[in-house]
This record gives sequence, structure tokens and C-alpha cells, in this order.
Amino acid sequence: MAVLISAILMGTLPYFVKNIELHPFSITFLRVFFGLIFVSFFMLILREKPKISKRLFLLGVINTGVVAFYISAISMLYAAFAALLLYMAPVYISAYKLLRGEISLISLSVTFLGVSGLFLMLYPFGEANVGVIFGFLSGLFYALLFAYLRKLRKDYSSLQITFSNLLVGAVLLSPFSLNVHGFKLIYVFLGLIPTAIPFVLLSYGMRFVKEERGAVIALIEPVVASFIGYSIFGEVLNSRQLVGAAIILLASFVSTLDKEGEKDVAEG
Repeated sequence: MAVLISAILMGTLPYFVKNIELHPFSITFLRVFFGLIFVSFFMLILREKPKISKRLFLLGVINTGVVAFYISAISMLYAAFAALLLYMAPVYISAYKLLRGEISLISLSVTFLGVSGLFLMLYPFGEANVGVIFGFLSGLFYALLFAYLRKLRKDYSSLQITFSNLLVGAVLLSPFSLNVHGFKLIYVFLGLIPTAIPFVLLSYGMRFVKEERGAVIALIEPVVASFIGYSIFGEVLNSRQLVGAAIILLASFVSTLDKEGEKDVAEG
């Protein structure tokens, strides 16, 4: 239940991004800054000690790229498109394995499904705009994050990793705080609802859920993002795009069946 609630809350991010009239990187700063404050508070309650290392710093840089590019994509595209481009990450991992000569039925299936779904979803655009490029980058960085994160989970707790990610992001993006004039309550909610609360819930919930099942539950995030885009911002997908979106989600689901392959990518 904790993992499910976490995915739902993370899926609300487009609501906040599209209601804050700032540069996407300034919005990213607000998210990680206020998220850092709340996560620090949770760590005090749970008596978790923060840790900083070169490996955590690198992970924080990668995570900052994921969030910044994803928020940039949300600000320029339909929420559904941005979320599904982010969730192309497992497809990129499978494609990478194929390029390395590690051919398997699952890798082939995930790559074929992902590329097919992406074509169906983006074909009406006719050309790659800046938002689509940001979406691609968010997915690529997300794939890199997956691979690198597996090397750190044995040495650091989920909360310690979350804290360092937010801290590094806040420092790197601090220059964009200069574009923020005044204070709005929505900034606080941005750091709480789609950030701190779901991160803590995910950290707690994954203790009781198998990793592959958690990955499947997380697929609710792009569904929620798509629903928000449709119900609040009037972002309507045509039938071809809906089929493409469903195929991408299917590709992400199939990728969760390939446990050994993911391990190999992380160690490669």
C-alpha cells in the first residue's frame, strides 16, 4: 500500500509544474530544496544519519538531471508524453544490452515494444521538438540512475540516498533560485506531496515488497500523470497515442521480468 500511494503522489508532479510559472530549472530547485527540508525532518524522527561520499555525489548529479529534464518535458509537453518518455528508461537499458551482444527474448521484446509504442505516441508531432528532447534525456538519465543505484543500495539506506540526491540537487540548482521572487504555498506542497512524502513511503514500503513487484506498482505513476493532464489541463490523447502509451507501459512491465539482465547492466 505504501508503494502504491507513493507512485500516486509522484504522479501528481505535472499538476504543480504546470501551475508554477517559472523556468523549469527553477521549479526543479524548489522541488529539491523544500523536499530536502522535509526529508531532513523525517530523518531526524527516524534517527537516520545522513551520509555524503563521492559515489553519492555522482548519483545526486545523475538524479538532478533526471528531475530537471523531466520537469522541463512536463512544462513543454502533455503530462502523459513526458511521463511515458521518462518510463522509456527500461527500454534504453534493454537496447544497451543488445548492443553489448547480450541477446535475450526479454531484451528483444522490451526494445521492440518500447520503440513501437514511442513511434505511435509521438508520430503526430511530425518532428522532435525541445520538449521531446528533454523527455528523451530524462529517460536516458533515469536508465543510468537505475544502473548506478544498484551499486549503492548495499552501502546506504534509501533515505540516505534520497537525502544526498536532494542535497546535491539543491546545491547544483541554487543559481536558479535567483529567478524565484516571493513565496507561494504551492512551493512547499511541491516539495512535500510529489517529493518528500512519496520518497519516504517508497523507502518504507520497499522493505516489505519484492523489487520486481515494486517496479510494477510504480507504473501507476505515468497513469496518474496522464489522468491529471486529461482531467485538469484538457490534454486529450488520440486512439493511436493511447495504444502507444499502453505499449510503452507493457514494455516497462516486461522489463521487470529480466532480473539477471538488470544486474549485468549495473555491473558492466
